[in-house]
Amino acid sequence: MDINDVKFSVNRFEKMINDNSLLFFDSFEFENIITYYLENGKTEYAKKASDLSLSQHPTSPNLILLKIEIYINENNINEADKLLTSMLIDENINEEVYILKANILSKKKLHTKAIKYLNKILYTAENKKEIHYLIGLEYLFLEDFIESKSNFIKSLSYNSLDHSTLYNIIYCFEMLNDKYSSMNFLKKYINKNPYCEISWYNIGKLYYSLKDYNQAIKSFDYSIISDSNFTSPYIEKGKVLQKLKKYQEAITTYKDLLSIKKNSYYAMLKIGYCYEKIKENSNALAYYYKAVHTEPSFDKAWYRLAKYFFKNKKFKKANDYIEKAIRINQEKSKYWKLYLKCASLISTKN
Repeated sequence: MDINDVKFSVNRFEKMINDNSLLFFDSFEFENIITYYLENGKTEYAKKASDLSLSQHPTSPNLILLKIEIYINENNINEADKLLTSMLIDENINEEVYILKANILSKKKLHTKAIKYLNKILYTAENKKEIHYLIGLEYLFLEDFIESKSNFIKSLSYNSLDHSTLYNIIYCFEMLNDKYSSMNFLKKYINKNPYCEISWYNIGKLYYSLKDYNQAIKSFDYSIISDSNFTSPYIEKGKVLQKLKKYQEAITTYKDLLSIKKNSYYAMLKIGYCYEKIKENSNALAYYYKAVHTEPSFDKAWYRLAKYFFKNKKFKKANDYIEKAIRINQEKSKYWKLYLKCASLISTKN
């Protein structure tokens, strides 16, 4: 149905509710009205439409499925399961019923049973990509990362541009601590999708973990070229440059990040730190202050300010700033150590 037809049906339905009248809608109209409300987060209207739809079309499988979906969204799993069980009696029921049954079992933490239901329709399903993805998720809940990865890879084979599936594959490799297989997979993926910023970024992280810093920088650069608004590779590239003590280049990288994310207080902190390392103290202070001004609850920036003033023997100022850091985060032992040093030196001075 055309979007204008859907909106016409929705407006007609809402007028009926407001006028407290009763109109007839065919089952197809009701499907579109309920779907519209679910997609736009209007749950109460979806429930009203669903209840009325089933009073007018009590045997419509699609309307029953939408009612089950509403129950699941409300976490009313038992009611959803009861309604769905009655539908499963029909052996010719469509795959959506099995997907919903698997969803319900998953919500009940019965992941192995959910996988069994999904496997029942795997070879006959029209959308094998979705079924493999859902099986991958169930194995993920079971922390069976080998099977999870295998199903996500199969799902990705149907749509190589599905980044959420790609992220899940990378996560499985990480949990398996299999860096070399992960690298091989991502390189093969890059051969088919050379401008995938996520792959280049994760290849860069793998090179970094393997201490191949030059290749890591190249990979982060390719990620930035692929999508200049993707912020993560700027951060990781900056870290590598700091590791190599290339502080001026790191500053440039973090400033590039600031040009696309103006309120990145993390980038401001790192720029301040790099300026401090090359002894440009006025610039360092300026960026530390920018960081705490942008995000007053950023304890790391208050700590860097405290360290800076402690190093320059301004213990009272250092004490004031470390107290701010501790008020925000009391769990960091290094904050308390610096606080005690400041307190000791202030009392000695007095």
